[in-house]
Order: sequence, then C-alpha cells, then structure tokens
Amino acid sequence: MQRLSSSSNQSNINLVNNFRDALIKSISTAIAVVVIPLIAAFPVKANENRLCTSQLQKEVQKIALSPQLQAARIGVFVQTNESRPKVLANLDGDRYFIPSSNAKLFTTATALKILGADYRFATRLMSSNLPNSKGELTDGLWLVASGDPSFSSATGLKSLVTQLKNKGVKQIDGGIWTLTARKGAEISGSWEWQDIQEYYAAIASPFTIDENALNWSIRPSQIGKPAIFEWENSALAKDWHVENQSITVGKGSNFDLQVTRPFGQKVLIVSNQVPENLEPELGGVAVPNPEANFLALLREELISQGISISTVSANSKKLPPTQDLAINLSPPLSELITTTNKSSNNLYAELLLRALGDRFHEVMPDDSVSRGMLAINKYLQSANIPVTSVLLVDGSGLSRQNLATPRAIAQLLQTVADNRDFRKSLAIAGVDGTLTNRFKNTAAQGRIQAKTGTLTGEIALSGYANSKNYGEVVFSIIINNSNLSTSDLQQNVDAIALLLTNLDRCQ
Repeated sequence: MQRLSSSSNQSNINLVNNFRDALIKSISTAIAVVVIPLIAAFPVKANENRLCTSQLQKEVQKIALSPQLQAARIGVFVQTNESRPKVLANLDGDRYFIPSSNAKLFTTATALKILGADYRFATRLMSSNLPNSKGELTDGLWLVASGDPSFSSATGLKSLVTQLKNKGVKQIDGGIWTLTARKGAEISGSWEWQDIQEYYAAIASPFTIDENALNWSIRPSQIGKPAIFEWENSALAKDWHVENQSITVGKGSNFDLQVTRPFGQKVLIVSNQVPENLEPELGGVAVPNPEANFLALLREELISQGISISTVSANSKKLPPTQDLAINLSPPLSELITTTNKSSNNLYAELLLRALGDRFHEVMPDDSVSRGMLAINKYLQSANIPVTSVLLVDGSGLSRQNLATPRAIAQLLQTVADNRDFRKSLAIAGVDGTLTNRFKNTAAQGRIQAKTGTLTGEIALSGYANSKNYGEVVFSIIINNSNLSTSDLQQNVDAIALLLTNLDRCQ
C-alpha cells in the first residue's frame, strides 16, 4: 500500500475540514430554513383557540359565507355583558328573523317581571253550598281553572278529590260545571295545521291536565308482524282509531317509523318499519277537547275515591260557586319557566302568555292573548327595547309569523342577565335541557346558557357565553330560510357559539 506524505496528508486533512465546515454550514442553513417557520407556527398552535375580539366579526362572516349557507339568511349579534355594552359582532342583527322558540324568552322574562317569581296558578273545586249531613252537594260541583300547565291527574287531580272527600262529600247532585276567567283563543290561528295535531301544539285551555296530550308508545314485535302500539291511558282514547300498518324487521334494518293523523280526525296511521332491537318509541297527540277531557278524568277520580255522581235532572239549578272545597296550587313561576325554557315547552309558554293577559283584564281588547301581547310590549318599552323590533303573535314561537331582530333578543337578555330565576331557566351546554347533547367535550360545555329554537329550515340559539380569558358576552344567532337538516344547521350555529367561548382581549 502506498503511504501518503505528511504534506499530502495535511492537505487532505484541510480538505476534509473545509468540506466538513461547508457541510455543517449548509445543514445549519437548511435547518434554520425549516425550523424558523416551525418555531413561528408553535405560538399559533398553542393559542389556536384564542380569538381576539377584533377578529370575531371576520370569523363569524367566514362561517356565514360557507357554501351550504349561501341561500340562507343568517343573523348574529354579540355584545358584552356590562352596563354599557360594547357590540362585538353584528351580522344583519337589526333585520327581522323568525325566532322560533326564542320567542319564549320574551314570554318568560315578561312573566317574571309582571307576575313575579312566586306567582302560582290555582285550580279549585267549588260549590254554592257545603255538603249536607248526608255528604251530598245538592247544587252540583264547579271546576274553576286558570290554566295551570303543570296540573296532572296523578298528583293535582288526586289531591283535589281527596280534599273534597275530607270535607265530607260523598255524593254530587246537580251536575259538574266548569268556570274560568280566561277569554279568547286557545290556539294560534297562524300555527300550521300539521303542528296543531301534535302533542307539542296542545291547546292552551284553562282546563289543562297532563299537558292536554294523549301519550302513546310503539315497540317492536316479532319479525314480520306489526309493531305494538299502546296508549298510555286507553280509557281516554277509546274513541280513537289506530290503523297499524307498521312491520317489525330484523336488527340493523332501517328505522323509518311514521305516525300521522288526518287533519281533524281521531285517527292515527302507524306505518313503515321498526327494527326488533329498538327501544320503545314515545309520542303523543293533542287532545281535541281539553275541557271534556279534564271533566272525564275528574269523574273517573271521584268514582275511584268513592264519591258518587247522580244524573243531572231537569230541576237541577246551576247556582254560581261561593264555597271553596278544594284547591291545588302550581309550583311557583320560577319553576314553571324552567320547564318552559329548558325543555322548550310550547304549552307552558302559551299558558303563561294568557296568564299575563289575565293580569291586564281591565285593558281592551277582551282577549287574554291580545292582552298578553300588550303586556310584553309594555315590558319592552320599560327596558328601552324598541317594540318595532319584536313582533310576536304567540307566546311559544311555534308560529312562523313571529319576527324579532337578533339585537332585540340580545338586549332582552342583557336586561335580565342578573335575574337568577331567569338564568336558571336556560339550558346549559352539554349538561341539560335542549342542550344536553350539544357542545359535549368542547370549550363551550358548561360555559353557555341559552335558549334553543327549531322549526323546519329555521334555527336559533340565544343566551350567554363565558370565556375564561374575556368574560361573559350576550349573543343571538339565527338562521332562516335554509334547506339543511336540523343537525346541519346546529353544527353551523354551534360553530359560531364556540367562537364566543374562546374570546380573548389580546392586550
């Protein structure tokens, strides 16, 4: 092997060192080119949920301009929750939108202000005289009702009849009559006829019991046979006809059960298929005559507790009631509005509206609904909310003729932000009410209190959102005129709401 000379060896060493230095410099430069962008990216990634308030309007617009919402109408209004609120985002917030169940916010807030948190509905049994020595009510029994939305046959009715029995009543002669101070329509003329027949559009009668609905359940049978349909109270549904055209199919098959009711008829048509492993499906229909239904249940309870009812004779006198025999009070209004808002109960909202109207009995027109609307308008005026920004025709939001601006909804929420009873009535994101299954495992879980609203093609979410880096804001988000499914609409609304829980002052 030939050995290199020392000079050649040193030259080679220098060459190697130069090559090494050049290589290191080249690699270092390359690393710097790669690393610098990565280092710059890290702060963004670490703060990817941080949204400066100055960026909120732009981010809301990005969602609103998404292709799937191109044909829809979107209204968003966000302001700070402070005595002199600052507007953080306003996307068509001063235009009219159909608020759907966000209308309940106006009904419940006004009810708290005018009726008071301790207000209770009363349902009475009365007569023109006390029972005689034989336990007979000789001039009949009066059912006097005011539209308690919570009144039930299991508790309220049973308590009334027990009180009557404890008064010594054994027999009722002269008939059973009804009396109420309520006046006006019990159903909105602008509700869609398909809704009117469903349990969620029950008639707002002063003689409300079991939410004026006949409940049913449907469960699978054997494969190839019709599903099993059952009424919760078959005695009350004895004059209803059920056409069961359904079929039970195997596990994993599509579930496409339909229950329809021809308009104005006591007929239910059950069709399509039910998989054999399906849990019972629950539903209900609106009772067509709540007053008659209440009387039927009352008679049933009287007989079950041993109080007989004689046939009304031609000589029976219908004397006005003067004696209280039994009374049932509803839970306080503070609890009733929780059911109204958390569960978005239409019947509760409509009966609260009529109770507002009853309080304004000295005001014309002589109609509980119209007077209830006047009460809401007076409350808006007192809160400096322009009455022209809220045009309601019902108390629940089921009508598509209701109109409100997102700004007006946010202003209302700002007005009642410190009312604990009102705040407790709103659903909590990912926790309860109509928001139980929304925002789970997100930054918004437990940080949003809001009222939902849903009609076909319409959705709303309005309430309060809290960010740990910014504090609480008041918001209203509404989408109208969309052909998207409710779940798709919810995703878009929730995406906007999530922005609010990531707000930062960025100072």
